[in-house]
Amino acid sequence: MMQPHEDHDARTPRTGTSARPERRSGAGSLTRVGDIRVLRVKGSSYDMGYQHGALLAEEIARGPIPYYRTYIEQIVKKGTRLGPAAALVFPVIRQTLGRRVGHAMPEFALDTIRGLADGAGLAYADLMDGCVMPDSLLWIAARAMTMSGRGPAVAHRLSLGLGCTSAVAWGDATRDGMLLHARNFDYHGVGIWPATKTVIFHEPDEGHAYVSVAAAGVTMGGITAMNDAGITLTVHQHMFTDATRLGGTPIGVLGDVVMREAESLDDAEAILSAHRPIGCWTYLVTDGKSREVLCFEENPDRRVAHRSSLDDSTFGYANVYLDPELGATEQNLYGSFWRHNQGRHRRVHQLLADSDGELDAQGMASILGDTGDTECRVHNSIAMVMTTGSVVFRPETGDVWVGTGDAPTSHGTFEPFNLHERDHAPALGTLTVGSRADEGEREAFERYRRAYVAYLEDDDLPGGRVHAAEAVALAPEQPVYRFVAGFMDLVSGDAAAAAEAFTHAIDLGHPDPERVAGFHLFRGRARDMLGDRPGALRDYRTALGHHADAPVHQAARAGLRRAFRASQAKRLQLDMSLGDVINP
Repeated sequence: MMQPHEDHDARTPRTGTSARPERRSGAGSLTRVGDIRVLRVKGSSYDMGYQHGALLAEEIARGPIPYYRTYIEQIVKKGTRLGPAAALVFPVIRQTLGRRVGHAMPEFALDTIRGLADGAGLAYADLMDGCVMPDSLLWIAARAMTMSGRGPAVAHRLSLGLGCTSAVAWGDATRDGMLLHARNFDYHGVGIWPATKTVIFHEPDEGHAYVSVAAAGVTMGGITAMNDAGITLTVHQHMFTDATRLGGTPIGVLGDVVMREAESLDDAEAILSAHRPIGCWTYLVTDGKSREVLCFEENPDRRVAHRSSLDDSTFGYANVYLDPELGATEQNLYGSFWRHNQGRHRRVHQLLADSDGELDAQGMASILGDTGDTECRVHNSIAMVMTTGSVVFRPETGDVWVGTGDAPTSHGTFEPFNLHERDHAPALGTLTVGSRADEGEREAFERYRRAYVAYLEDDDLPGGRVHAAEAVALAPEQPVYRFVAGFMDLVSGDAAAAAEAFTHAIDLGHPDPERVAGFHLFRGRARDMLGDRPGALRDYRTALGHHADAPVHQAARAGLRRAFRASQAKRLQLDMSLGDVINP
């Protein structure tokens, strides 16, 4: 069915704001605050999807959902030897795996996607393919781990160091006692999600009104959201585990049900417990009224609910299960990923403790913007290149501050909004993270972000190489920038430049000795390509003499047996989020 609607430009002032351009579609409306689209949708699931599609049609077409539709195809094609055959293989995957994931969606979710497709003038099947990507991605990653034990080269794109961070503080930890829930959303689409960032105020015909912080085309509130009963919800993904199974409820849908129906943590836990997931996730839910936290960890075979106690006043979470049995399913396939997860977990707890009793919205935003150790920009940093969304919720008052700008969005200004007003709330004041002293480091990281987008999203190695060199020039003391620049030189065939970059990385060192072993491995490879076999052998032996990740030792032993060739370099893939190679 089609919804009668009017869609026109108008200039209508709203409560508490100055007059600004507004577009309408039926009961829905769209305004902008800086680079944030502010969307209000109301009615049935179909109606809300239709209004979303009609008001953001252009942004949806270039947003994350169409991008995700072909994402798995691109990552697997680049990580395997399928090449042109991928064009034949992946339509079959979409018709089987993707459709099977989508088949488990409840009717309200399907109605929402139908409305979105009709409103935006896009194909329903294409949007569905994009919507089921997160669970499809986890399933494929799990199968890769099952087949190979450590995962093939495709794993480099399947992990990408996903690193969402949540920090919660309340009671004695905050200035006014109110609960604050801060969250960085780290996910694929670094050049796409922030460019279409959207705050969505949902008013369904049945259930609670809620606000979600997402991007154009992300219609439901199951990822980062808060409802008018004072319940907040954020989701964390667990990638390196083979415990996935088709047939469950897709991610994003269940959280939306929590937003519509939950008035308490008991309600939220009951809703989450009643459904089986496809993948491995954690829902972090808070109740601003009771000032409590629910950490609900799950895979298809086990679900565990952790609750805050009366003695608690803070809670931090990264991407490592707290439950030992769930944790036993996580595989240590990529050392840099686990070291970063553990480092972030410790870092967020340290920062919460350091500001105990003084935390407010500004302090929580500063935690989201933290860059960790100075010795390495990505070692235990909370603000990462994949930080595509950043929020601070204050559920007792319905306030939410939303990060602006490119990734990491926790380094821009945080604009305030209020759920009860369904609008921008400038009287609350903006939050700003950092100072002028940070500008040099931030500019270097911006060049690193551009290198990420060029290399991973635009398939532009020459462009990535240029931006990586710019990052090195702006922050020559950063070993990972040196390594990434050297890697791109190596893959481009410039072994001399690569060897020089790896030498600088070795000279700088790294907080993790495993990374230094990797620097030697790759310098050895560059020396092999230059014909310096004795120098290469010295580096391989040095890598073997260092404490290192198992794949690095394995690759170094292979280097001792046979010289590394340029053709091998072209098959390597880089995880730009952590500046490392999963399967060297």
